[in-house]
Amino acid sequence: MILKQLFCTCFACLVLAGLYSETIQAQTDVATLTPGDRIEIVLKAGRTVIGSLIRDSPTRVELRVGSGKVRIYKINIKTINGRSPFEKTRLPVRGPVEEVVPDEVLIPGGEYRMGDSQGKDRPVHKVHVDSFYIDKYELTNAEYRVYLEQTSKPAPKYWENAKYNGSDQPVVGVTWEEAMNYCQWAGKRLPTEAEWELAARGRDGTLYPWGDVQSLPATNTRESKEGRPQPVGSYAAGISSTGLYDMSGNVWEWTYDWYDKDYYQDSPYSNPRGPDSGKEKVIRGGGWNISMVDMAFRRPEKPSQRYSALGFRCARLK
Repeated sequence: MILKQLFCTCFACLVLAGLYSETIQAQTDVATLTPGDRIEIVLKAGRTVIGSLIRDSPTRVELRVGSGKVRIYKINIKTINGRSPFEKTRLPVRGPVEEVVPDEVLIPGGEYRMGDSQGKDRPVHKVHVDSFYIDKYELTNAEYRVYLEQTSKPAPKYWENAKYNGSDQPVVGVTWEEAMNYCQWAGKRLPTEAEWELAARGRDGTLYPWGDVQSLPATNTRESKEGRPQPVGSYAAGISSTGLYDMSGNVWEWTYDWYDKDYYQDSPYSNPRGPDSGKEKVIRGGGWNISMVDMAFRRPEKPSQRYSALGFRCARLK
């Protein structure tokens, strides 16, 4: 009888010990990431990014690095603090959660009308575009600075010019290739012409992001007489129906496509991406140094061009 009781007691201890061990193991298997923590990210490409955590989502991590911030998609990450980026994490509750303005806007896919009924951007034609995300704002100097620090790429033209290098001004003086390289580093790409125009005009196809009539308070163009790019998001009156800022004016924006003045005559219906080759890329939207243009306006530009009214924003498929 005594032996039986002793056996049962020992067995119970072992069970409890096993449960306790499993509990401890489960706790240690769950990474606790708190905003402000120092994070070391090893990318699949081999580079290491170190910064303080701003937020962690199921698909991406956002860090504060130096004076700027960087967003990295987990599909491009090998490890976060030595762990898999897709390992379950537990973020502790710390009072009310501050609202975070999204950095990207989802543009639902579908059919819409592209082009203009007059001028060189004819004809109006129907295209179908898959759902995609596009940056809410033009890329800033602060965001581009993080990229330069992490990649040791050369700084763009105007980087040391106080007229253009404010942290919240759009980065300018970048070539098409430099813009595309940044987007790829961030897990994205430049938007196609079709994507850009849909994002700027919305499903209703208005001539400008805010409607069909020009509005000087809605954008930064020559008429504004600012004489330089303004901080991104400065023109609330110019926000598009899709929720984007500065699609009109401030700086021109690179798109993915090669330019062909006759491309609209026989462009594909589904997800057009421009000609396979060319000598010039398409830029869109207008800038601070010219008069206002509508959102159907296409301008060709050499991909090696750098100037103070040309920047970009990135996009990615949903």
